Amino acid sequence: MQRVDTRILILILCLMAVILSAGCTNPDTGNQTISKSNSPQSTHITQSGNESSWMTVPITDTITGKQTTIEELAEEGKPVIIHSFAVWCPACSIQLRETAKLLKENPGAYTVLGIDLDSRENTEMIKSHIEKNQFVGMYIAAPTELTKGLIQTVGPKVVQSLPQTLIICNKKITYVGDGAFPESKLKSILSELC
Repeated sequence: MQRVDTRILILILCLMAVILSAGCTNPDTGNQTISKSNSPQSTHITQSGNESSWMTVPITDTITGKQTTIEELAEEGKPVIIHSFAVWCPACSIQLRETAKLLKENPGAYTVLGIDLDSRENTEMIKSHIEKNQFVGMYIAAPTELTKGLIQTVGPKVVQSLPQTLIICNKKITYVGDGAFPESKLKSILSELC
């Protein structure tokens, strides 16, 4: 009897590992063409005109109530690390903890922006989640125009699988990829890009 229980436990643990390593999925869609960079883990996004309008959409920090835009954050001169997330997504929480480690090691070196793309989640849900987990950075509920702009720029993957990571550095937007990146990998990517 104990042999059967052990097999079930191992099966459950394996399934959990697969789910957490794959990220969380969301059924939304959209489209955009992006160009591949020489770096195997990232894609540089080339934008012009209306494609970058998502960067000027007003956003509000769920914790402080401060209003800004992604463009203004980028103009501050620090690399901006953008993570898409949702409160229900365990891989997103893993990513936000890894990014918190990076910020703890390098206080003030980066701006972190968490963008909740789940339209079913509101500011209070996000605020509660961020405070409970003690995540660092700025966290917002994505306005519809911002979500549409991200889909147009990055493609439907930005809402289909969470978390997604983008980095803005030296006036370039780089799509890094989906899933949770360990703190050491983020640090390596940032040193390569910035």
